[in-house]
Amino acid sequence: MTPAPTSPPAELSLEEYRFLRQLGRVTDDLLEESLRERETLTQCFRRCFPTLLSHLGARGIAVTTRDEELVEQTWHEGDWGGGFPGSLLAGPTGQSVHDTGTLLTQTLDVAGSPVGTLGVLYAGPPGDANTTARRLRALDVVAEELDTVLMLVHTASEKHQVILQCNEHLANPVFEAGMDHAVRTLAQRVRLPGFLLLYRDAVQPHVLHYRTYRHGQLEYESGEQPSAPLESLLHQHGTRLLHGDAGVLKRLFDGRTTEAVLISAATRSEPLGKIVVWSNEGFSAYAMDLIRVLASTLSQRLLDYNRERIHLSQFFPTGAIDALLEDPDYARHLRAQEQEVGILFADINGFTRICEQGFDSPRSIGRFVDEWSARAVDCIWARGGVFDKMVGDCVIGLFGPPFFQTDRVRRAEAAMRAAIDIQAFTAELGAREEVAALCQRVKLPGLGVAVGVNLATANCGLFGPNRNYTAFSSGMNQTARLQSLAGYRETLVMESVHEALKQSQEPFVRKLHFGGLTETPVKNVAQPLRHYRLAP
Repeated sequence: MTPAPTSPPAELSLEEYRFLRQLGRVTDDLLEESLRERETLTQCFRRCFPTLLSHLGARGIAVTTRDEELVEQTWHEGDWGGGFPGSLLAGPTGQSVHDTGTLLTQTLDVAGSPVGTLGVLYAGPPGDANTTARRLRALDVVAEELDTVLMLVHTASEKHQVILQCNEHLANPVFEAGMDHAVRTLAQRVRLPGFLLLYRDAVQPHVLHYRTYRHGQLEYESGEQPSAPLESLLHQHGTRLLHGDAGVLKRLFDGRTTEAVLISAATRSEPLGKIVVWSNEGFSAYAMDLIRVLASTLSQRLLDYNRERIHLSQFFPTGAIDALLEDPDYARHLRAQEQEVGILFADINGFTRICEQGFDSPRSIGRFVDEWSARAVDCIWARGGVFDKMVGDCVIGLFGPPFFQTDRVRRAEAAMRAAIDIQAFTAELGAREEVAALCQRVKLPGLGVAVGVNLATANCGLFGPNRNYTAFSSGMNQTARLQSLAGYRETLVMESVHEALKQSQEPFVRKLHFGGLTETPVKNVAQPLRHYRLAP
């Protein structure tokens, strides 16, 4: 290849002026028709190239640019002498002489950024300076028309790629990590000086969480890196910050242009959260379009995230849920596994009599059970346990899951502390005037609870169509039978618990006193239960 210098433009004649106008109009018409038909770039060039070759009087035409998937390709038409024009277009732009003829190339750009090259091959040598100048001007006309189409294609393609990347990030099981990556990806494509995500807690809807970003980097987050001004606003306005415009938040980001996008749940009237972005210079339509698409995707992700948190909140306390969802592979903690666990069964004494004789309606029974069971579950959670299920008025707790980081002694200690806590609050509840009157009506000495505590191997995990966290083993059946043996305000513990507690160094545990070992045959259990009674 022998490069030829680019000649200065010759004077534009009326004839050439008319030719260039006609060339621009023809090219524009071809591209407009292609856009109307929503053709791919391949179809577009296939439509345009033959006509352009005819008008230019050229031997070959080619374009190297990125396709709709942003992958670089070369499209060509005409006689290129059996060679691949892509390698020719990769060289310096301008005029160059080859064995196949004279090549003129020009850079294609979108918003000032190069996105490819247009090349036209003419037969024979370059010709005089006027010929070269005329060909360069014709090339420039075609390039300008192509720039407009490529801008539309590349803008749409880049937007699509950003959306796909953000969706991929937001699919991260760790919501916060996915959000951080998505905002960083967005900030790499558009100017994003300030970004705030404000969203509800799934389990406690009156609680709001937030994450703020500066140029795509996490700046503040509720909890570990709090923002004093945001905390003050949350204290003053609470969930009202999610409603209406961003007027209150605008004052927080004074002097900046702000735009708020509500994230609304499809099945509820209350918004899930809000996005606020701010910049001294405002945002382009392209940037706002991406932000709105991110908001839409984030809305669905928040729905899924909240659904998962709400599901887990049936069994685990908030701290355990946070720890689970901070692990990208948190599902491994929920898969069935055999472990030795602390097991607790707690049942209200004389509940059948209370229901039949003490309440005037099923609704009253429900309210009473709701209050007692909620506090019983709180006792289990406070000691690091898992709420397994409720059978009638019997609350079942497990100690050890979901991480199984404690040893058998710690699990026995936790189960015992929860049992004592449940006994204590039940007695306090029984001291309330209306509850005491209820117990008097049904001839009970007071509100009490029978508790059975065991330490046994069980298969723990999510089971069944509803994916409930529970445990299966003969030890669970033993504990149920043990609890049924317990009397008024009585806690019975299996021999395994008693032996584990003897190894405890906890002062609280060492002060506990138990009666003698008792063996009791029970239905559907092969061996008699060996158990101890906790002394009052």
